[in-house]
Amino acid sequence: MFINIKYLVITVISIFLALGIGILIGIQVDSQDIILEQQEITVQKMENKFDELNRLNFDLQSQIKQLSMFHELNENYIKNIFPDYIKNKLQDLHIVIIETTDDYTYTNMREALKMAGGKVTSVTLISERLLFMSNEDKNELMEHFGVDENIIHVVLKNIVETVIDNNQVDDITFLIEKGIIYVNGDFANPADYVVIAGGSREKNDKQDIIDVPIIREVKKRSLPVIGVEVSDVANSYIELFKKEKLSTVDNVDTIIGQTSLILVISGKEGHFGVKKTANSLMPFLSEEEKSR
Repeated sequence: MFINIKYLVITVISIFLALGIGILIGIQVDSQDIILEQQEITVQKMENKFDELNRLNFDLQSQIKQLSMFHELNENYIKNIFPDYIKNKLQDLHIVIIETTDDYTYTNMREALKMAGGKVTSVTLISERLLFMSNEDKNELMEHFGVDENIIHVVLKNIVETVIDNNQVDDITFLIEKGIIYVNGDFANPADYVVIAGGSREKNDKQDIIDVPIIREVKKRSLPVIGVEVSDVANSYIELFKKEKLSTVDNVDTIIGQTSLILVISGKEGHFGVKKTANSLMPFLSEEEKSR
């Protein structure tokens, strides 16, 4: 019987196509099995990792809880011994505080100085309004002080003369009325020590315009002066205080910082606190001081 070559070719091709499709289907089925197996392995690994992270998180939470407990115990211990340790270290010393920022408060520092026996005779806060006066305010100040230029320097010099030397009290009253400064205390007693409390929330040139002239005016009177700030200031003044040859404390909002402040006023020198500008956490004590 005669075989048509066309049909033979078609038949052969059909056979090979069927074989190819069968192989392809077989490969896909095997591939799906492999993919499913890989997915199961991946999911298992993720579950194991998740369990591991859960265990790690639990361990860390336990450590944090334990450290918090130890920290609280240490804080209570320090608070208990702090009053006895600093008692009478600043007995009858007249201390003037000049705060050059209204971004932060220094209430705890003042209380610590009083607890140590120091007499905080006055606290003077210099408002930022001094930097941002209108032309009308500047003219009024220049007319009051009888000058025609550099009114900020004149105001700062006047503040130092009043809070330290008890001069020009009427001028201070005028500055208070204008909202340039706020004063708590009196100027009846001459200052034995001056604390400059700085730091600001924003970086600006306020420290050069206000702090530096005040420090230099105080130094003209041969009075000891220290520069301090709280732990979390956004813009630190410590480097500036160091350039002006002041001892510094950068964590005066803490009991450790307040202890450093009291020790510095008592005679220690250096740069203390928790920032990179500090040389040590607090002043080193001599063997004699440790045994007291």
